[in-house]
Amino acid sequence: MMNYRRMVNGSIVEAPAGQVQFEEQVDVLVAGVGTAGALAVISASAQGATVLGVDRLSGVGGMGTVGYVSGYYYGLAGGLHVNIDEEAQSMGREHFLDRVEAKKYIMENRITEHGARLSLETTVTGVFMEGNTVKGVSLFSNDRQWNVACATVIDATADSAVCLLAGCATNYGRESDGKTRPFTSVKVWLNKNGTITRTNHDSGYVNQYDPFELSQGILQAHASQLLEEFSDGEKRVMFFAPFIGIREGRIIDAEKNISIDEVIACEREEETLFYGYCDFDKHGKDHVLETEALQDLYVAANLSTACFSVPVTLRSVTPKGFKGILVAGRHLGMDHDVASLLRMQRDLQKCGESVGVVAALAAKQGVEPGEVPYTQVKAVLEATGCLTEEHDKGIMFDDSFRREQIQWMTDAEEIKAALATDMPGIAVYSCKLLGAAIAPQLKEWLGSEDRLLRSGAAIGLGMAGDAAALPELRKMVRDRDAFFYKDCRRTNQFRSAIAVYLLGKLGDKESVPMLREILCDEAEYNKPLYHEIKETSYKLNTSKNFNELYYQVVSHAAVALIRIAGAHPEVGNEIKDILRDAFKDDRHLLHVTTLPKLTFEFETVENIKSYVLDFCGAERVPEPSIQ
Repeated sequence: MMNYRRMVNGSIVEAPAGQVQFEEQVDVLVAGVGTAGALAVISASAQGATVLGVDRLSGVGGMGTVGYVSGYYYGLAGGLHVNIDEEAQSMGREHFLDRVEAKKYIMENRITEHGARLSLETTVTGVFMEGNTVKGVSLFSNDRQWNVACATVIDATADSAVCLLAGCATNYGRESDGKTRPFTSVKVWLNKNGTITRTNHDSGYVNQYDPFELSQGILQAHASQLLEEFSDGEKRVMFFAPFIGIREGRIIDAEKNISIDEVIACEREEETLFYGYCDFDKHGKDHVLETEALQDLYVAANLSTACFSVPVTLRSVTPKGFKGILVAGRHLGMDHDVASLLRMQRDLQKCGESVGVVAALAAKQGVEPGEVPYTQVKAVLEATGCLTEEHDKGIMFDDSFRREQIQWMTDAEEIKAALATDMPGIAVYSCKLLGAAIAPQLKEWLGSEDRLLRSGAAIGLGMAGDAAALPELRKMVRDRDAFFYKDCRRTNQFRSAIAVYLLGKLGDKESVPMLREILCDEAEYNKPLYHEIKETSYKLNTSKNFNELYYQVVSHAAVALIRIAGAHPEVGNEIKDILRDAFKDDRHLLHVTTLPKLTFEFETVENIKSYVLDFCGAERVPEPSIQ
């Protein structure tokens, strides 16, 4: 019995399909021919499958073409996209505006080279199901609806659109407040010397599934930065990219969801399709609303630019409990933290290629994708360079500032030497992994006269969960320590902000009065540390119109109090009163930025205020009775 599932007024409606008339039958239907989907169409058709690629937009390639993000940030080159990029580079300047339009042209030619077909400006309107098996889809284009049967649907929509229609479970946003990564808007301009330049800007937080909110966000993003950027008269605006950069959306619940703990532990898979490779490129300045696992790495250990290899298997692109459907793109099965890493264009192109190969081989053999022998898939992917041993790079610093392999430390003397430097991050995170085993040595080093060693030992001990770190951590906060570590080329963390984070992590009730002072004392903003570093700096993530250090200290102080309330319910009401007083007006927002609502800067501060007030809005804890 076949059922038809479609979206009606925001809800999924299911009904018996009756006698379905399929206008055509294909081996593989690819929904979304963007970054991953275009390569899925190319690779599946190259293996001899009949393939139809559909997309609601008027062109292929996604962010790398329509979105005008033509450069790469990490990811690993390999597979079919390499030759496409090389050809686009050479063709771009000669025949097109630049390589972006050339790449779109080349990809469309590659898609049809082996007989695949495209239907652009086409929307998937429903799916046909037999139990939990997808048997086909309904499409709408050119003012008509039509049905296509297929052996496998590849959902390459980036937003799990087909998976959602099929009934697959999905996750969205971070656990703390449901927000996804800030989106980016791309501006393209002509320089005085005739060259073309483009730039990405973090442009705010938006729910892309709300049309009004999305439209409002796009307009504000383009308007708020235009005048400032082009006020010097040296650049002429050509256009805004018509396709904004949504970095995160719905993520499927897969047969295997990749977690941040597995990535940091460098766990390996036996049947890898491709490797992702990047740092946790989280964007946004509100680190305090991310998971504790990510803050331990990113904030306390100051390892924002450590790069991790991530093996991806067929299980992570297979929706849990479903057949006849795979995914290719940034919505594959992983947690919110890993989603900041496993989304680079190179890697998603490899994702599309590998999933296309699996789907095609399955169709040719008349089996489910999971039944295709891995040796056959591996042979094809190795032949194109989509999968190589060199792609498994482990953990690295991998940039011009610092290029070295990262190995977590186990030797106490090696850890001690590293903690006594201004680049202690690897040693600090190693302390977390070692836990109680390294605590005796860390406690000994707390008595050192060497300030770097003493501070490093306290941070390492805090990461190990030992309360012996608290006196030194409190001292860092009382001193309003503006020292920053220098492990990374960007987003290095200030010692005072790290200490505040760890006070919350350790649930330190004794620090409540000090955190109240940070949040509620009107004189706090006038303290020297918030004004010593005035220049914009990539190394510190400081930018114009944003007081980075004040923001980090205040936001960590607010959430530290919430964590302390969780550890000590008896002070819950006191802490709520502190937070209500601290955020009763826009004082903190105005100390951080004067930019208006809907700008990235404003929304970054507003995220903290909203999170805090949501906590305070909870019912007051009954006052303890006096015995």
